[in-house]
Amino acid sequence: MKKGFRFYIALWGAKAVTVLLKLLRRNASFFPGKFATVVCPGFIGKIDKPNTIVAVTGTNGKTTVCNMIEDILKDNNYTFIDNRYGSNIDAGVATALISGVNMKGKAKKDLAIFEVDERSSPKIYPYMTPTYLVCTNLFRDSLMRNAHTEFISEILTKNIPKETTLILNGDDLIASNIAPENKRIYFGIDRLDTDGDKCENIARDIIVCPKCNSKLVYDYVRYNHIGKAHCPNSDFKSPNIDYLVTNLDLENMKITLRNGDLQEKYDLISDNIINIYNIVTVITVLKQLGLSSEQINESLKKQKIVDTRYSEETVNGKKII
Repeated sequence: MKKGFRFYIALWGAKAVTVLLKLLRRNASFFPGKFATVVCPGFIGKIDKPNTIVAVTGTNGKTTVCNMIEDILKDNNYTFIDNRYGSNIDAGVATALISGVNMKGKAKKDLAIFEVDERSSPKIYPYMTPTYLVCTNLFRDSLMRNAHTEFISEILTKNIPKETTLILNGDDLIASNIAPENKRIYFGIDRLDTDGDKCENIARDIIVCPKCNSKLVYDYVRYNHIGKAHCPNSDFKSPNIDYLVTNLDLENMKITLRNGDLQEKYDLISDNIINIYNIVTVITVLKQLGLSSEQINESLKKQKIVDTRYSEETVNGKKII
């Protein structure tokens, strides 16, 4: 996109606002981007961007996944821009992009990691093409904001650029089917001893086949609609997994991850199934970015799950999670 006079006014004004807010000891993580997008509509499309962009979206886990990716990249001496301390809507992404360019609007970094709210897709993806877009999962969330998973998945499918490679939770029947024309990479966890043969939940986010409305048949259920399923009357089914956990060893806190003919072992930093999915997501992304299993695992062992997302304590001999 052609930059033009309004773009430079927006950029220079946002840079000045950033300096002012930092002098006032504010984070300057939202308002500079908001200022820029108001002054120059389409600002995100006009500003120069890093060559490689990783966007992370989904109902649960996107903050944890982003933070872990960023921490491991830093531990391996990668430099990048991110919206870790800002918002995950268009203004937050714009603020991060502003921090990553010079006064001429030229990108200073080759890599960006962005957490992106699903509802912000129409304001971001038409102006920015992620190299990789990660979808951790899609669940029914706040009914006042997200209504239903079909509503959210349709927003994503309509706005994700065709050139973007998707990294998707293959155990999630909803997330694994967004933007079906895009190139995709799936991660997942093979059947566990704790999985059931049928879903016991009264409320589920997907019950029937989206192609023919037949009731789905589960090969195994982990929780909610997470597991492996197929339609008895159409070709709708869980996908083949590219990065598959074939062995989950909670006693020794290790996983075996299969990718093609490779079988690699990684250390776990949590035995919670939600966070194990987050760890597998992180490994999949970092492998796509070119890190070796040794680099990932050595840095992974230094990580800690954010306490605001998951914490444990023992009170009067009782374990509280």
